[in-house]
Formats: sequence, C-alpha cells, structure tokens
Amino acid sequence: MYHAPPSPNPFVSIDCSVVIQAPITEVFARWCRVEDFPSFMEGVREIRWLDDKKFSLKSENDGQFYLSLCELTLRIPERRMAWRTLEGPDCSGVACFQNLGGGQTEVTLKMRYNPETGWHNRKQVEQRLGRNMNRFKELVEGAKAERVA
Repeated sequence: MYHAPPSPNPFVSIDCSVVIQAPITEVFARWCRVEDFPSFMEGVREIRWLDDKKFSLKSENDGQFYLSLCELTLRIPERRMAWRTLEGPDCSGVACFQNLGGGQTEVTLKMRYNPETGWHNRKQVEQRLGRNMNRFKELVEGAKAERVA
C-alpha cells in the first residue's frame, strides 16, 4: 500500500517586540480592546465581538478582502492573550506582556500563519507587524501623555 510522504509544514512564524513607557495594567487593558485594533493595525478594517470569546474580523491585504471568524483561546491578565482563526485565513498568535519595572512594559506578538490561505509575502507581513506594534506603542504612550497633561 502506497503512503504519500507527509507534506511540509506550510506555516510561517514571525514575532515582534516593543517596549512601551506605560504600566503593564494599562498596556494589557488597551490590548484587550480588540475592537480598537483598526485604529492602529494596518489592514484590519473591522472587528466585532460575537460573544465573550469569538469575534469577526474584516481585513485587507494587497487589495484582497478577507472575513475571518476568530476565537480567544487564552487570556491571562497582564501576561498573555492568544487567538486563532476558526474560519478565514489560517492564523494564530499570542501577545505576551512583561513588566520591565519603572513603568515600562515589553509586548511581544508572536504569529503563525499559513501563506497559502491569505498573506503570501513574509517580508510584507513582518514589516506590517512591526509598523502595527509601533503604532500600538504610540497609541498607549500618547494616551498616557494626554492624561498627564
């Protein structure tokens, strides 16, 4: 009996970190507001909560639009938040939060995706992720500066 060789793993893993000048409680609380992701995440057009764990995500890449059903798979306050797609481009990820002391928080976003189901250009995805994380940093630090002023 013939057995086909296992197909290679099509998934790509990427990660990006930023250090934010804000306490971990503020940073984590802001990240948990996923419905605000379109304000800083390039390509994310709309997110709507469907229940306490599932949300719909409308995104765009290179002129192609995608609709995904996503699920939060893990939420540890001030430590981690993870998700995966149930429908749409195959993707999962985890945001990790580290208290660096002195009012600084490191956020590391790790993503794993299948380029055959949506995003094809790894370099483009890595660059977009870096820009998104820097905009998140600016958003949190800007909100903190406004409160101080």
